[in-house]
Amino acid sequence: MKTKLFFLFAFITFNCMAQEVPVKFNELPRVAQDFINKYFPDNFHHGIKEVESRKITYTVFMNDDTEIEFTEAGRWTEIDGGNNKIPYTFIQKPILDYIKQNYPKQFITKIELEQTGYDVELDNGIDLEFDASGLFIKVD
Repeated sequence: MKTKLFFLFAFITFNCMAQEVPVKFNELPRVAQDFINKYFPDNFHHGIKEVESRKITYTVFMNDDTEIEFTEAGRWTEIDGGNNKIPYTFIQKPILDYIKQNYPKQFITKIELEQTGYDVELDNGIDLEFDASGLFIKVD
């Protein structure tokens, strides 16, 4: 009986753990490929597909140390440039306008798409929260 319970527990634990596999650029969802080609051309280094509890996500690592997380459908959820400036052209105009007006000497190093809006980190370490329309909520 103990042996059966052990194997059952091991089976459940193994199936609940995230499984990560390397992926090539052409194995990413088309939407993610298009995003990378448009905003990070010739910068792809490698990608990881993670499957956890039937949820699939992709993490892409760029040559300049930027990391991008994508959903299974290929929509970005987080872009982390480390200490580097990330491209701005995909970021909503109200977010960019707010930063330009209130933090003119800073640049965005990270942006995360959350359920209620955006979390933006500047190079000076300040975290800003915006709603889904890009309107400023608060400094976090």
